[in-house]
Amino acid sequence: MKENIVEEWWKNEAEQNDLSWYRRAYRNYKFNIRFPVLDIGGGSGGFLKYHSIQDADILDIGGKESLKGNYNFIKADITKKLPNFDKKFKTIFIMETLEHIKNPLYLMAQVYDLLEDEGICYISIPYTKLDYARKNQKNIYNCHVCRWTEKEILNQMRKVGFIPQIVQKKRRFKNTAFWLPPCWLVLELRKRLSH
Repeated sequence: MKENIVEEWWKNEAEQNDLSWYRRAYRNYKFNIRFPVLDIGGGSGGFLKYHSIQDADILDIGGKESLKGNYNFIKADITKKLPNFDKKFKTIFIMETLEHIKNPLYLMAQVYDLLEDEGICYISIPYTKLDYARKNQKNIYNCHVCRWTEKEILNQMRKVGFIPQIVQKKRRFKNTAFWLPPCWLVLELRKRLSH
């Protein structure tokens, strides 16, 4: 069931072939992209395509059938142990993904191990209280199961071993406020090499 909903989401995105959401969300920020690149929760690759990243691995439960580029798609449930890779990554993206999983710190601990020592992990995440009145609605646009305050996000990333830095902070996006949270962050995470 979960896979069908996710695949439906990416199929709809691919049919629209509309990257305007990414343009509105990320137009004022240039990511420092070094290869190899991993996009966790990247679905059909729209984010990568918008940023002209042609060579990357995508790890997601759905999206392969609608890929927007020639990406190495690895089908996996990111709430469980991630597959083994024969390399570490210099850039990892986790964009609008962590709020959809119940234990995001389990994922982030694995991401820490996948990131090269000098690599950068970018995450984007809403930072507001979870609306419990809407929590159990079966709507793919309203499937956030966890949220933190800004301070909690930064503290949790430090506990995992990252040095977090806020690189973008936004309020609602024009014309999409009906489903996006009112507050949203992009963090740059670097490894804290000495513990």
